[in-house]
Amino acid sequence: MNEELAGLAASGATALVSAMGTDLWQEARRLMNRVLARARGSRRDQLSDALNQKSTTARGAVDAGTVDYWTEALSQMLDLNPDLAQDVTALASLRTPERPDIVIQLNSATHSGEVFAVQHGTQHFASGPKSRDSGEQP
Repeated sequence: MNEELAGLAASGATALVSAMGTDLWQEARRLMNRVLARARGSRRDQLSDALNQKSTTARGAVDAGTVDYWTEALSQMLDLNPDLAQDVTALASLRTPERPDIVIQLNSATHSGEVFAVQHGTQHFASGPKSRDSGEQP
């Protein structure tokens, strides 16, 4: 197998495993099922079963052993049938949204203070916050 196909197998496996436990899992599984449907070889049913088992990967976690398993599987399939490269490329192109999965936000207000907070978006005001008494410090 050439280096390009080996790199493609690794990228596809990483995208597949990264999608496990996220909102992208259904799309990743659909793309991988498309690869499996066109694949030749005796492991096809075994890989299909492994894919359809409920994902136990924690959200946002990427298990190196699972990536290795799918990298080897994709490498073998691409070695037997290089025409699968287009389907594996579609899988490898699957990306999670560019936002953190875990956000820590600390807000506090004292003495009649107000907190205006938003996560993962833009906050819009129809008018500014109420003015404070002149003696109150921000």
